[in-house]
This record gives sequence, C-alpha cells and structure tokens, in this order.
Amino acid sequence: MPNLHLSRRIQHALTGLVLLLVSYIIPSYPLGFILLSFATLAFYYIHDKRVHDVEWDDWYIEKFGKLLREHERGEWEKDDDTTTKKTDVTNDGIISSNKAKKKRMRRRKTSPALPGAFYFLLGTTLSTLFFSSIVARTSLLVLSLADPMAGIVGVWFTQLGYNVRWEQLLEKMKRKNSKSANNEPIGERGGPSIAGSLACCITTILCIHVYIPTNNHSTISDSAVDGGDGSVSLSFNAKICIGIVTAMTEGMAGKHSLPRLMSDDNLLIPLVVGSLICWLNAENR
Repeated sequence: MPNLHLSRRIQHALTGLVLLLVSYIIPSYPLGFILLSFATLAFYYIHDKRVHDVEWDDWYIEKFGKLLREHERGEWEKDDDTTTKKTDVTNDGIISSNKAKKKRMRRRKTSPALPGAFYFLLGTTLSTLFFSSIVARTSLLVLSLADPMAGIVGVWFTQLGYNVRWEQLLEKMKRKNSKSANNEPIGERGGPSIAGSLACCITTILCIHVYIPTNNHSTISDSAVDGGDGSVSLSFNAKICIGIVTAMTEGMAGKHSLPRLMSDDNLLIPLVVGSLICWLNAENR
C-alpha cells in the first residue's frame, strides 16, 4: 500500500517496546536516564557528521535510508570530484605518474532535518528524568503504539476513500464544498485525519489502561499502582481526556507555527501524556 511507510512504523514500535523491556532490567533513573542521554548525544553527533561529510551521509543513507522521511534525507549539490596528478622520478630515472586520492568536494543543497528517531530518544530520556517509572513506561508505550497506529489507520482509510483530513473538514465548513482549497479530491493530500486521530485516541486509552488502573471514585482506590512517588490511578473520563489531548498533539505536531524543537510528536507525546497523568492523578486524590 503506497505511503504506508510500514518498515519505519514497525521500527518505531519495536524500538519503544525494546526500551520498555529494558526498563525492567535497568532502573529508569538514574542509570537509564544516563544511558539514554549518551545514546541521544551519540545520535546527534552522527547526524551532525552526516550533515557535513558526504561519506558519513552515504553510509547513513545506505544503512537507514528506508526509515527516513524525505525532509530527513537532505540533498547534496552536484558531485565535483577532483583528482590531482603527482609525478615522481625513480632511482633508475624512470618517470612514474601516480594519481592522488580522489577528493569529493561537495556542498549541501539542503540540510537534512533531525530524524524522528532522535526526538524519540530525547522524549524518552526526558520522561525518565521528569516522571516516576510507571508514568515513564506508560508514556513510552503510548509513544510506541499510538503514533504509528494513527499513521497506519489514517493511510488505510484514505486509500479506501473513507477518510477526511482535519484540514479538509475545516475548509469544507468554511467553504461548504466537497473539495479542498486547491481543488484536490478528498484523500489526495496527506496530513492528520479523523480516522488517524481516532486510532491514536483509542490506542492511547488502551496503553494507559495497561499500567494504570481505572478508578471511578473520588479517592484513590485500593487497586491503584505504586508509581514510585505514590499511588497512581485515573478515572475512565481522565483516560479519555488524555487520549483526546494526545490525538490533538499528534495531529498538531509539525505545524510551522511551532518552534522546530517542539514540533515533533515523538518529543511531545511522552511529555504530554506523562504530565497529564501526573496532573489528573493529583486531582484524583
């Protein structure tokens, strides 16, 4: 199915699930935070090298090119290989000619953006710093599953012709016609969609339920789990609220009105989910 990017989304989910399993072996804080910090810095170092060095970039694209989005690839200017010729005279008076090593003189036409995997690591690292282990794990599980599920379901329904982008819906409400502003049919352009947002919301609620029990009373129930800094439980309405806000975060991420650092859903989702769990759990006390 075109535009599904299945390999990238599977890698996204598997990375999060592996980190989740590792959190049961290595304490999330401080050791887990330190290791994740080193991994995040190492990722940034590799990215910086590929931005300025064509050989690093070639290696990176060869290994991870299938997992990159178009704006994460970048582009070099036309290859300008230069070869210098060196002439030596041997002891026998024979003139030999050797070609020096070819140097690749290339400059960037467009610089690649930091990949989503970097923001994934950064968001996970900050979660281990700010939240208790149970909240950090919940945030990581939501990030691992809800984000790719939104993309898969959104593309699937779009290909079937049953999906509508939020942008199109707003345009239709304003213009009261069946086409978007540039006269493209429904589903032809990409972007956050109703089906994708619903999938993200439902997946978030299910992921939260894995770690945090539902409390339908005004006080903490006996089934509340110990989050390290006290018991954690949420009402079902609170879980729905977190699901809706997470879906909105996933849909709004990447908009140009947000600063680049705060516009990637891989960074925003775990921080938003963790913060809402802590806040709504405190309200529930």
